[in-house]
Amino acid sequence: MIKTLVSIEMDLASSLAIRFACQLGGAIDMEIHPVYVKEPLSPDSSRGAGWASRTWEREIVETGKEEISKMIAPEMDFCPKLYDPSVIYGDRHSEVGRIVQEGLFDLYIEGADFTWSHAELYKLAHTKFYQRLTCPIILVQSLRKMKKVLILCSDIAGTDILTKTFEKIWKGSSVGLVLAHPADYLTSSGEMGLKEKVLELRGLLEKAGCAVEQKQIDPEVFSNPKEDFVKDFDLVALGLDRAVRKDSVELEWLSFVRTASLIAFY
Repeated sequence: MIKTLVSIEMDLASSLAIRFACQLGGAIDMEIHPVYVKEPLSPDSSRGAGWASRTWEREIVETGKEEISKMIAPEMDFCPKLYDPSVIYGDRHSEVGRIVQEGLFDLYIEGADFTWSHAELYKLAHTKFYQRLTCPIILVQSLRKMKKVLILCSDIAGTDILTKTFEKIWKGSSVGLVLAHPADYLTSSGEMGLKEKVLELRGLLEKAGCAVEQKQIDPEVFSNPKEDFVKDFDLVALGLDRAVRKDSVELEWLSFVRTASLIAFY
């Protein structure tokens, strides 16, 4: 069972994230745990000590439960894998990061509520919160019926982390996977070529009961991403170096995704 944490707020992006998680739960064996963090309205609002402070926090949490229950209730009616949301008072990134670590989650999902561009994705990738997450991340921009997933295999390290990710979370899923990689790519260090590494990934996924296709792309085309290549996929996955550079081709690929993206850091 894949244990998934969904960070939610009172906005459209979070509603899409919950709906995406529920849809994904119909494709893979997972349980969905929403968390809503009520942050202090201002620096002064968290002041105080003892009984007064604890009472204030309890009131904030109760208000948060009332707010979020209205958004979650319709989803719970048709999504049996969706657990009651946890509501916590504090700093969102600090609390969510702690929960991910303590809860040993396999997957983290949130709505994309920022400008989806190469520059913003670079900033996001280097944000302390995302750098510290140890599980794969799914960022949801829009919702479509889950039919086909694109796995972009641009290098050996990224393909390795994607292998571990999908072998674990995608077992037995009927949603098809397309493995895309540059044709005839070899490493200068004499390691196994990327093409061969992708074949290894394909074999493991097929052994896990997945429907897999393999797509070779001209290296020049792969190095110059186009939106047309990713627009027909409902989820696009790639491995990303935690020290990713601004001129990374992976970030360029991500910038063209308009549905949902799975990022596996290595």
